[in-house]
Amino acid sequence: MTSLTWYASRLRAMGPAEVALRAQRELGARLDDAAWRRARFLWRRTWEPPAASLLTCEPLLERPLGCLDAERASLLGRSLPTATEAIVARAERALAGRVSLLGYPEVTLEEPIDPSHDPFSGRGWPDRHGKLLDNRRAGAGDPKWIWELNRCQELPLLALTWRTSGDDRFAQAALRRLLTWLERSTPGRGIAWSNGYETALRSISFALAYDCLRGSPVLDSDAARRILCALWQHARFTVRDLSPPSSANNHLVGELAGLATVGLLAPELQDAERLRERGIAGLAREAERQILPDGTGAEQAFGYHLFVLDFLLLVAALARRRSLEIPQAIPDALARASDGIAAQVSGCEPQPAYGDDDDGQVFVLDAGRRNAAAVSASLAAYLGRASEAPDAAALLLFGPTETGAAEAEPADALLRDSGLVVLRRGTVRALFDTGPLGYLSIAAHGHADALQVTLSDAELELVTDPGTGSYHGDRARRAAFRGTAFHATVTVDGLDQAEQAGPFLWRRHFRAALRACDLGAGVAVGEHDGYTRLPDPVAHTRALLALEDGSLLVFDRLDALGSHRFVQAWPLHPALEVVERGAVVEARQDGKPRLLVCLAASAPGRLRLLRGEHDPLAGWWSRRLEEAEPAWTVQHDVECTGGVRFAALLLVAHGRTLPDPELRLREEGRTVQIDFVHDGTPRRVEIDLEDEERPVRATTATAGETTPLETGASVTR
Repeated sequence: MTSLTWYASRLRAMGPAEVALRAQRELGARLDDAAWRRARFLWRRTWEPPAASLLTCEPLLERPLGCLDAERASLLGRSLPTATEAIVARAERALAGRVSLLGYPEVTLEEPIDPSHDPFSGRGWPDRHGKLLDNRRAGAGDPKWIWELNRCQELPLLALTWRTSGDDRFAQAALRRLLTWLERSTPGRGIAWSNGYETALRSISFALAYDCLRGSPVLDSDAARRILCALWQHARFTVRDLSPPSSANNHLVGELAGLATVGLLAPELQDAERLRERGIAGLAREAERQILPDGTGAEQAFGYHLFVLDFLLLVAALARRRSLEIPQAIPDALARASDGIAAQVSGCEPQPAYGDDDDGQVFVLDAGRRNAAAVSASLAAYLGRASEAPDAAALLLFGPTETGAAEAEPADALLRDSGLVVLRRGTVRALFDTGPLGYLSIAAHGHADALQVTLSDAELELVTDPGTGSYHGDRARRAAFRGTAFHATVTVDGLDQAEQAGPFLWRRHFRAALRACDLGAGVAVGEHDGYTRLPDPVAHTRALLALEDGSLLVFDRLDALGSHRFVQAWPLHPALEVVERGAVVEARQDGKPRLLVCLAASAPGRLRLLRGEHDPLAGWWSRRLEEAEPAWTVQHDVECTGGVRFAALLLVAHGRTLPDPELRLREEGRTVQIDFVHDGTPRRVEIDLEDEERPVRATTATAGETTPLETGASVTR
């Protein structure tokens, strides 16, 4: 895609006011750049004002105002000694310069760390104004990696470790690295100043570290004034670069949280109250917009939902520590988010992976990654609810919390605003996605995964979402992992359900809807219109039936007049190996049967098993951003005229060897009969998608009553 095409698509996603705002900001960046190069005295007047115009008083060095104080550090050491030891070990690695970011190999950086140097390419990012730097084409390396480095999130960890261990090395390192960063990075210039989101995240790190070091023997008044000036500079940049309407997703939440954090932890600044009020008021508005009524995230990206919640939790914790009230919209949003997460993932169930996840964290205060369990523990601590296990970050943010068993067993759930259906049978959980592509006009972090089904048994993922794969490191991988073919749904003619216009831009969205849902009966029906854009429009409807043991029957109806290629895909977790038996694929883990994938269709087709393919990319799974490993994908590939009907039976084996269920499909008028044998019992399911009251009816059947139209075909590798 050419640069001109991208710009045209991006402009179409904006309104006139946003175009004018962006033009105004571009002009401001060019004027600032010109002042730096030709009128340095003017530049200094705007970026380095006298301390008298910045500070209301001398720095308050006596004790921390936030959560990282001696009291919380002592509580952490007493309550969670093992977690405290892990924090110290992680801080020791940071002290040694060992850096592990995203899915890239660990590197060791020598001090003083160069904030513009990419250790993988060996090149440095240009010394240009951050807003004028084309980070996608500068060629110095992956901008996401260098942004992560410049978030400086090891600084609060080092300062906290000083509090928990009493070892001055950690306090000295935290202050030395912070001041060195300030010496080596000119405000507004370089890759670290590309946007207000990055300055907001870095200001959170600086503010937390500065506040934690209050009263330490290493922090003197001169160092404090330098840090406070830097916080003011970061807040100034963030305010002037708040995400405009089409990009006002988690980025805007982060920017507002950065402003609020500076205002809460740096009251010496004359702008502190204004920053705090602006940040918190904006967060209240965004909490109502981006945390949907059912407690899910508007971006349709589970990882970013957790990210947004951590921004809100941090500001809520700091405000509580300062005894300040916050708008009720924030605790209300956190309460419904707690319920929304519990509906999707409980106990040992794997965390959902729909949409993008960039491994980003708001703060680093423990030795692990912030996953659903950790965020849920912090939510419970803030809301005064019992959590299943203590958590270091939750304890630091909110103090002593109550722990105990979950209030209720996990159950089926319909999260209507996100279009997510959760069906549980024993240890088996199925997720069925009938929601929109993403949030706002660009849907930056959504995937073209309409009607995706994922399946897990206890902690084991069976049919899985493939993850994110890449942002900037590999453009082909970025396009593939967010595309339809990588997800457990149906592609038509090799196209995505929505049109990609760039790595974070969708030009044409699909509309998806949940047509019917009966949680008690384990039935859900959804549809989307992504392929109605084709010259010969194709409509896709999917019906789902959960059987008593958690196994799933999935039926796809694709209506068309002309000829098309239809591919139903079932991506499996990389822990699974496969054995093919005609139209049946058995997936095993450590030699034990875990899943049987049984396929049938209304037209001849072929079953394909793909793993680690490169041209085109197929059969990959990603645990972390910029990391991918081969994993089997089972495909049922049909080329025909006039539409097709697919049936897929996903039998959860629970370690047992299961016989071939002899899946059969027959169409009579508008009703489709699907017959199979399950646990030795002949079963029949009748599907009439025009029946609004009972679109799916399950009965018993006499074996041999029906004959298949097609039960599969040859296997290709």
